[in-house]
Amino acid sequence: MSKRENITIEISGMSCASCAQRIEAAIGNAEGVNESVVNFATKRATVTGSVTAEEIHKIIEGLGYNVVKGEAPSLSEEEIAQSEWKKFLISAILSVPVFIISMFMLHFRFSDICQFVLTTTVIFWPGIGFFKNALKQIKHWSLGMDSLIALGSGAAYGFSVITLLNRGSALYFESASIIITLVLLGRFFESKAKGKAGEAIRKLMDLQPKSARVVRDGTTIEVPVIEVEVGESLIIRPGEKVPVDGVITEGSTSIDESMLTGESMPVKKMEDDEVFGGTVNTTGLIYMKAENIGADTVLAHIAKLVEDAQGSRAPVQRLADKVSGVFVQIVVSIALLTLSVWLLTGNPFSEAIIPAVAVLVIACPCALGLATPTAVMVGTGRAAGAGILIKDATSLELAHKINTLVLDKTGTITEGRPRVTDMYHKMSGEEEATEIFNEKTRDFLRIIGSCEQHSEHPIGKAIVNYVRALDVEIDEVKDFKTVTGMGIWVNYNWSTVLIGSERLMRENRIDISGLKQKAEDIKSEGKSVAFVAIENEIKAVIGIGDVVRETSENAIQRVKDMGIETVMLTGDNEIVAEAIGKKMNIKTVHANLKPSDKCDEIKRLQQEGNVVGMIGDGINDAPALATADVSFAIGTATEIAMEAANITLVKGDITKAWEALKLSRQTMKIIKQNLFWAFGYNVLAIPLAACGFLNPMIAAGAMAFSSVSVVTNSLRLRRFKSGSEKNNVNTFSSLLRGVQFWTPLERED
Repeated sequence: MSKRENITIEISGMSCASCAQRIEAAIGNAEGVNESVVNFATKRATVTGSVTAEEIHKIIEGLGYNVVKGEAPSLSEEEIAQSEWKKFLISAILSVPVFIISMFMLHFRFSDICQFVLTTTVIFWPGIGFFKNALKQIKHWSLGMDSLIALGSGAAYGFSVITLLNRGSALYFESASIIITLVLLGRFFESKAKGKAGEAIRKLMDLQPKSARVVRDGTTIEVPVIEVEVGESLIIRPGEKVPVDGVITEGSTSIDESMLTGESMPVKKMEDDEVFGGTVNTTGLIYMKAENIGADTVLAHIAKLVEDAQGSRAPVQRLADKVSGVFVQIVVSIALLTLSVWLLTGNPFSEAIIPAVAVLVIACPCALGLATPTAVMVGTGRAAGAGILIKDATSLELAHKINTLVLDKTGTITEGRPRVTDMYHKMSGEEEATEIFNEKTRDFLRIIGSCEQHSEHPIGKAIVNYVRALDVEIDEVKDFKTVTGMGIWVNYNWSTVLIGSERLMRENRIDISGLKQKAEDIKSEGKSVAFVAIENEIKAVIGIGDVVRETSENAIQRVKDMGIETVMLTGDNEIVAEAIGKKMNIKTVHANLKPSDKCDEIKRLQQEGNVVGMIGDGINDAPALATADVSFAIGTATEIAMEAANITLVKGDITKAWEALKLSRQTMKIIKQNLFWAFGYNVLAIPLAACGFLNPMIAAGAMAFSSVSVVTNSLRLRRFKSGSEKNNVNTFSSLLRGVQFWTPLERED
């Protein structure tokens, strides 16, 4: 492993958070390790540093745990749950007769021998794993949850065997067998619940088709999707999923991109348009060229983000980790102290052993270890389902503390690309310009669309897009000139057409007085103005502006309703900024800012004691995003902005920022509940067990229930409903595409 690279190692044999803490500490003390995180919920270790994977493997195996190697795929939580269920059934079938004989005090010939045989079978068949792991842990001075179970059930079993050999009557075989049975039942439920907590990754990967139709040497063949190569031509039939990311080379269709954007309506696609793996071709037959395959696809990128987030650690987990690291040793000490106190107070060993065993069994570091990571797993998975990609648990936790949200304007509050917003057309002989379109107006639109079709300027492109959206045909023009900084000159059907700024009109001595007031009204709203003249006669004035997203106003109001102050920082001019700020009801607006100015403003807010969130989308936003406590990049952002951000929002909709803040608060609420009950359970249960108020069997059931309850509570986050969801789960976004940036200044072609 080279300088500060990350490696991820899957570990088997961890039975509780104490195990994870012990492994993490051992790896962290190794030379060359900068940081190590072992997640008990995901069973993974993430190591940053300059050591090799083999060195880390030796450390883990030296502690008595196993490393899941690449050639030996690990079992899924579902497979683990099935294994635990089989063990539980065997243990339950064998333990029930022992329980009945003991509880109802049934005495018949060989009844004691029957209990011994059945319990011994439980210990050395379904329960043998606890004892094997305990021996490994004891051998490496690394006590864990399995050690507690083995000590508790083993003590009850051993004492009963000795008593039986001495022909005594104080037998506790039922405690030994029922402890193992209930713990196995608890682990089954825990595995089932943890499987549900991590299903976001599985659902993501299930979206990708298993095969693809590839054109090779003129022949269409079906191959596994992993065999598709970059640059190959693929055929996608109606109803089929797109196998990889690429560009349409032939044909047109509508693509269902709901798994990326959450929009239920299919998107029209034609030649040169991008398509993404996992989306569904709904109508036409298309040919596409593969551009991104395997780990480079949008789908794989999203899955990696979610997986990394689920494996990260939230700061709130630190206290639980510290307690878990020494918990087992403390519990064993309390059990020995309990045994000693009961013996010293005159109780026989047969009675003193019961509360000591109950202490060993009731203690549950599992609940502490699962309290935070399971909530993070479910929360980040659910966030992905709502179109919110969270990089790490720290960001998820810190987001709930945000009290000031800073927003960029262009491409964040607005769409980030110019559109025609106003068009006043003055017909020959008319005194007033009008916005009412008729057939004559369609002819006019054809003229300006034809003239601007070769322009590379955002204003020209906006005009062409506007004309095409109205289904107006565009003619080819040959005599086209760019007038630098002012507009264009075109010879259209032997008529001279000028489209551009007031300066262009003035230099060509064209009277614009009839549209001057309309132009001033448009400029007052912070928009750009383009005049149109045909044969030296003014015909129209067009307003072009960066349109506010339909969802922005409602989203910003929702954020404010949460008690969060909103601030707009933009490099745009003051007229535009103030107009947008007023429309969005944002009181604090700063305009004409350089990227460094945005950073300085965020630092000033932080120095005032605020926790600052920042939403942006452009390269110029990257420094500010990195400065903010929690940063959000919208889905249409540049890759640089997305790399700098902690959270990526779906399809450029800042409503997702409000949803992320809401989900963060809900996740933290669940985590605090989990930690309260996990700590509270042990604080109450251990003294009760030590005082003899809990039978070991009841203790085993309570211990199992505590872990299951923590995971089940975390699963409530799966019911989180985003404010704008149209699809229930499959809403994902990582559209790593740039966006044009434009401000209403003088035109420069």
